[in-house]
Amino acid sequence: MNRVDADTKGGIEDLLASVTGSENSLSPLQLHFLRRLSRLLRLRSDQSGQLNEDGLRLIDRAIYSSYCDAVDVGAAAEAQKLLHHSAAAASSRPAGKK
Repeated sequence: MNRVDADTKGGIEDLLASVTGSENSLSPLQLHFLRRLSRLLRLRSDQSGQLNEDGLRLIDRAIYSSYCDAVDVGAAAEAQKLLHHSAAAASSRPAGKK
């Protein structure tokens, strides 16, 4: 369960490794919710320019739900770092490119 999945593109694994020092400190359930959160954050970042207001609202609700799930399984600090990392990446992008 601790292997790198092909669809993670290294982002979640690299961030989780830097956050925790090792995936071994996270349970498979924690990794599941953190990967889901990371995927949704990446989806919002990549697709935000193509989605209407309702689409963005749906993704935002899914992100919030996944964040709450991560908090419930004891991965609050890692989930917050994912959110901060995503926000920092979004603010560093040029204004015209989403």
